[in-house]
Amino acid sequence: MQRCSVTVLGRFEVAVDGHVVPVNAWRSRRAADVVKILALAPGYAMHRERVMAALWPELGPDAAAANLRKAVHYARRAMDAEEAIRSESGVLSLWAGQVDVDATRFLAAADAASDPEQCEQAAALYTGELLPADRYEPWLEQTRWRLRDRYLAMLRGARRWDRVLAHDPTDEIAHRELMRAHLLAGRRRDAIRQFEQLRDVLREHIGVGPDRATIALYEQVLAAEGAPPPEPGQRAAVLIATGLVHLNRLEFDDAERLARQARDLALDAGLAHEVGDASTLLALVSSFTGRWHEVFRELFVASFTARDEVVVATYDANLCFAEYHLIGAGAGPDPYAFANELRTLADAAGSVAGRGAAQLMLGEVCLTTGRNDEALDWLRQAADTNLAAQATSGWCISLERLAQAELARERPDEAHALLTRARPVAESSPLRSHLLVRLLGVAVQAETDRSAVLHAERALTDSTRVCEPCSMDFHIHASLASAAASDLARARRHLADAERIAGLWPGGPLTAAVWEARAGLRRAEGQLGQADALLAEAADEYARAGRPVDAARCRQALGLEP
Repeated sequence: MQRCSVTVLGRFEVAVDGHVVPVNAWRSRRAADVVKILALAPGYAMHRERVMAALWPELGPDAAAANLRKAVHYARRAMDAEEAIRSESGVLSLWAGQVDVDATRFLAAADAASDPEQCEQAAALYTGELLPADRYEPWLEQTRWRLRDRYLAMLRGARRWDRVLAHDPTDEIAHRELMRAHLLAGRRRDAIRQFEQLRDVLREHIGVGPDRATIALYEQVLAAEGAPPPEPGQRAAVLIATGLVHLNRLEFDDAERLARQARDLALDAGLAHEVGDASTLLALVSSFTGRWHEVFRELFVASFTARDEVVVATYDANLCFAEYHLIGAGAGPDPYAFANELRTLADAAGSVAGRGAAQLMLGEVCLTTGRNDEALDWLRQAADTNLAAQATSGWCISLERLAQAELARERPDEAHALLTRARPVAESSPLRSHLLVRLLGVAVQAETDRSAVLHAERALTDSTRVCEPCSMDFHIHASLASAAASDLARARRHLADAERIAGLWPGGPLTAAVWEARAGLRRAEGQLGQADALLAEAADEYARAGRPVDAARCRQALGLEP
């Protein structure tokens, strides 16, 4: 029998008796995909129905079976052997299981590794990400993460902490081990920088802070013999990190006390970054305890006496919370009156950044309640004011909201122009995880087709983190567009993400949006009665949340409004 080897780590390559199969020999992308699926399957075999479900989930059995027959035919031709893929009792097998796959060799070495040297040797067999050219294929996702996790386990076993962080910058144990190594070697400044790096990546990637063990080590670094007294920023970092530990334990009073101490310390020292971190912690505490409007008003107004960058940091720290409360998802004062009061106070204090943030809030409230002309006026003012205040996040969101307003006026070209202007700012912003996904959500809404969804997914895959509440609109529109294009697997995946986020951030408009996306999926599945029932639920929920435009859209789809 001929010998076959398959490479799936870092690239895709098949060699038969030492001769590499040329890329153009596959004739069909799905022919290569069949080989990939079988090469990764246990025993290099899989039932044909599972292969069909993975590659053609949107097709019926007959159409998927026809596609599979073609793909297998072209795969055999590419490898120049009829026995390359056998079919017996509905099971497809690759070279009757007699095949060498690099991923299998890596996993076997990882299973056998029991000391640092063997872990190092196993890690060397992992020559790259699983099939990087197929990064967006859902049928590879679980296997990709399983292989990556085993690779990271081998690096940890080999104590190669720098390489661990190159693949998982949020690994706190790796950061802590490097901090300890720096401290033992007398490199105190490097240990401090390692903690600061950990603090920043934890906040950016997963929105948490270091744990108690890491904070204790950091305090040990700061108190090292002969070291100068801690700087205000370092003291604030300890307070904020400890406050996050209390927050995770639901010890709200202690978390708020430490956050306020850190914010006062940062304000006195003029540290805008630390003001933002402390304000984020206060926003979390006040949102959990039902006091967000009260606390945000207090902090926002207090920041008017500081530099514009402090005002911007305070607003940026509350970006997601303001979004949530201004759409009427949570209890509180009338959103328009609340935002208008903040604008009046900012004007009285002469705070340009405060005025820009309040104008943006007013524009958002008007947009979501169907007052489109008034929304355009406020949002244009907000864009100009935020630009003058160098508030890049406020400027970017102003353009995003203006693009939505232009879509409501059926002016897609103007919307695209606004999104194009905002995109480079979002890409380079420290708040990229919030801003980019919002822009992409509007872009999908504007295009309403599958290609826009794929483009957005590619852009987000390269992101370090995506803010979940900010991604709600993206997932809703991506699910609707995918369902309309009969890409049901993709529609279900985005709907599941939207459902999870709505569960974490409960409220009328978010719940209504999920109902609407469910309706789109049911319609694509041919369940028209269920789709209409879900749309009716969405319309009622939108109406209760004060979203007349969204409610009217759902009723129009039901034929209840012209």
